[in-house]
Amino acid sequence: MNDVLKEFGSSGAAPTAGSYGHPLNEAIIKESISLLSQIPEGRRLLALAKDRNYKLSVISGREPDFRYVTEDTAYIICPLNTKAVDLDVMALIYGLAIYELEQPSIGIMRAAYDPSQKHILFSQLLDITLKMCHIIGEFEDVNNSTKLVDYIDKLGHIKLYRGYRLGKSKEELTNIYSVIIKEV
Repeated sequence: MNDVLKEFGSSGAAPTAGSYGHPLNEAIIKESISLLSQIPEGRRLLALAKDRNYKLSVISGREPDFRYVTEDTAYIICPLNTKAVDLDVMALIYGLAIYELEQPSIGIMRAAYDPSQKHILFSQLLDITLKMCHIIGEFEDVNNSTKLVDYIDKLGHIKLYRGYRLGKSKEELTNIYSVIIKEV
């Protein structure tokens, strides 16, 4: 666990009955913003979120993740036991949530939960995974840390990340991603 904020690592309290809101919502957001502010893409995403009045909040869940709800609202998911989560991962997820809100405005369509739209879903997921590679690469360059590289490896995307860092073409990266998701 990152020592950036002691309060973040000491949580174990359950949220209020009937609420999925994370008890450390404000602390997680504050520290995620602080970390994202250290990298160029993080600063761009934070400015975009502010300019477009995106609403992001943290809810309790089993695994770190994010979900968009509307065109301007997303939820960051964080386990209640924050000792089990690295703050760098939460910052990455916060940035990806902002990016997913941005995707429609830059021409990346969202797929409906419909098997006939699997090509749209593939494009959307490839795009968000490449953005993950971008953010992780900037964190690696700025902090000389491999924490997030280890995280993307855990997710099964290390070959894509390496290809991205080597400057492979979009077509080559798409082929790598296709192989990865077929292996899952």
